[in-house]
Amino acid sequence: MATIKDVAERAGLSTTLVSRFLNGRTGVSPDSKVKIQLAIKELNYRPNGIARSLVLQKTHSIGIVLDNIGAPFVARLISGLEQGAEDFDKENEYNLLFCSSKGNLQKKKRHINYLTQGRVDGIIIYGSLTTDDTLIRELSDSTFPFLLIENDVDNVDVDKVIIDNVEGAYQATELLIKQGHRRIAHMAGNMNLKITLERMNGYILALQDNQIPVQSDLILYPTFELAEEQPSQESNFRSGRAYYDAGYREMKKLIDGGGEMPEAIFFASDISAFGAIQAMEEAGIRVPEDVSVVGFDDETPSDYNSGCKPITTMRQPLYNLGYTGIKRLIAIINDPELPKEKVVLKAKLIVRDSCQARLR
Repeated sequence: MATIKDVAERAGLSTTLVSRFLNGRTGVSPDSKVKIQLAIKELNYRPNGIARSLVLQKTHSIGIVLDNIGAPFVARLISGLEQGAEDFDKENEYNLLFCSSKGNLQKKKRHINYLTQGRVDGIIIYGSLTTDDTLIRELSDSTFPFLLIENDVDNVDVDKVIIDNVEGAYQATELLIKQGHRRIAHMAGNMNLKITLERMNGYILALQDNQIPVQSDLILYPTFELAEEQPSQESNFRSGRAYYDAGYREMKKLIDGGGEMPEAIFFASDISAFGAIQAMEEAGIRVPEDVSVVGFDDETPSDYNSGCKPITTMRQPLYNLGYTGIKRLIAIINDPELPKEKVVLKAKLIVRDSCQARLR
């Protein structure tokens, strides 16, 4: 394999001059450039990318750290990241490197330590696990370029792109209120996720603004147990059927309790709603005739082995999250002095047949 020394000898120039050319520096005459290009072609020389990145202090790579790259909904985020990189990487030089931590904090730390040791020019961290806060605070103390998607850490000045989950949950709950429902339940998501608390707050705020009492017995907290095929704690509870099964079990418990059923339910996650709908169908409870259902995320039921139809939901702008995030990170990499920015995107209400006006 040819080396830079071989190129210099073939061109009849110094290795220093060839190095200047390869690293895009000035001081190389047009005649010398022609000689070097010819030598490179004749020797089929390929520059050492690692060595070149050390010289330029650029790797032309961006790291993407998320909890579960295999989750169905992540495909839309990745699509946005890829398209954003293509549109805003003017030199078409960046590679995206994806790391999946499965919700394991130590693994996530290992990924970030690996990436920040000269292997990428910047990092995007996706997810809102509360356990990530310390890691993010430590990273913010450095000068390394990074951006958060779907995480807002208090008192930490970092670039972030988030969804207004409170406003989205408010819209979902308000739809049910406008349809005449008053006894509206809420099934929460994984309480280790900040978005779960945000969506619960939106639900509560909508009830309060419409003078509907908040009843603690109508706020349901499903238990998220790990599936048998995922026995370790390395799970963000979004993979497999964990959310589906949690929704199914919690609804069974509610039905078997024999109390008054809610008129409508706002679910923090579509996947839990799919499981709950199965439990209701088994008990002869009809959706939406008996109980109206609204979810959040705009998931596809078949992705989770559910036979129910797509439900009324708040559609997350996952593609735009990725697109906006990568655009911003590339800008940060190119200009580290840019002031920090928080971009807030809106979820969109998608009305389907899983909810209807209350029949009095």
